Amino acid sequence: MHPTPVPLTSRLIDRLDEITAEVAGDITTRVPAYAHLPDKVVTRALRDALVVYAGAHGKTAALDWFRRLGARSARAGQDVRQLESALRTGARVLVREMAGAAACLYPPNDEFIAVMERAFTGEAEIIEATLTAHRIAHTVDGRP
Repeated sequence: MHPTPVPLTSRLIDRLDEITAEVAGDITTRVPAYAHLPDKVVTRALRDALVVYAGAHGKTAALDWFRRLGARSARAGQDVRQLESALRTGARVLVREMAGAAACLYPPNDEFIAVMERAFTGEAEIIEATLTAHRIAHTVDGRP
């Protein structure tokens, strides 16, 4: 059985400002090259990541947003390793928050495991989409 993502994502959306601040702070500390990101970009990334992590309607559009983010990052001259580090930094916070919310809704059992497996699969999909777009844009723009 796959639990519905709505209660879980609703809990996280209710705390999105707090999660955004934590993600932005962690990225600023760990990946200074991305310290300039506006909160609205971090919030959008978190909202879209939740869609992908939950396997919810709109996943394709969310992944397309991450592809555009990767391409913009390449065009801005950002290093792909720094981009990946920023993505993984945000993912660590979001996965931890998701696990906490899921544990409240689905105390560790099959549903909890299914939710977390989807989250980790979603994280991998986001990173793959973003980094692939970065590499393509980097190559298309004439850089090695």
